[in-house]
Amino acid sequence: MDPKTDEINVPDILKGAGLRVTPQRDAILRHILTNRGHMSADEIYRAMQHILPNLSVSTVYNTLKCLSDVGLIREIKFGDAASLFDANTSPHHHMVCNKCGKLIDFYLPSTPNVTHIAEQEKFHIEEMHIAVRGICNDCAKSREPD
Repeated sequence: MDPKTDEINVPDILKGAGLRVTPQRDAILRHILTNRGHMSADEIYRAMQHILPNLSVSTVYNTLKCLSDVGLIREIKFGDAASLFDANTSPHHHMVCNKCGKLIDFYLPSTPNVTHIAEQEKFHIEEMHIAVRGICNDCAKSREPD
């Protein structure tokens, strides 16, 4: 067993969020919390196949929605692309690599105030997420001549 995984009391986390503990919820949340980062439902499904061989794709999607709805994970949507799921639920933003798709978390000391713009447009803000697009360091290095 991985000591890092053993330290996470997933059943208590699920119960604390008012959720029933199931093997699927336990395994999926444990995987997300242990591995951190940004994962698609498909990546999570593939990682779970050796742990729960009878797990269906729809169970993964339903579990991710449930975990996201109660605030245990954060769903990140970028247009029509597949959603990514993040264990970091604190307010933060992302730098997105245009070449490899890598997401890098970043934090702002304060949230930009755009309420005056929203009021002008009669737009009701529900959530604000800033995505900065560019090229990550790894991809930039791979483009450099040797």
